[in-house]
Amino acid sequence: MKREGARSRVISSDKLHIENKTIFVDLKENDGGRFLQIAEISNDRRSTVVIPHSGLDSFLESIQKITRNSNL
Repeated sequence: MKREGARSRVISSDKLHIENKTIFVDLKENDGGRFLQIAEISNDRRSTVVIPHSGLDSFLESIQKITRNSNL
């Protein structure tokens, strides 16, 4: 995870434009390991969620479960 003053390196990145939001999905790495960072910019406000690499499989399973159950 990102620690105060820790520098991270972007491994892979994607950018989405959905309605009035810009969403950045970045796989990053720092001294603490790899992590997924999802940042949203909406109405000039930035919100960020960080998911450790060890939790990515569970995170993806949760998204798949939600999308299956909502008939998307």
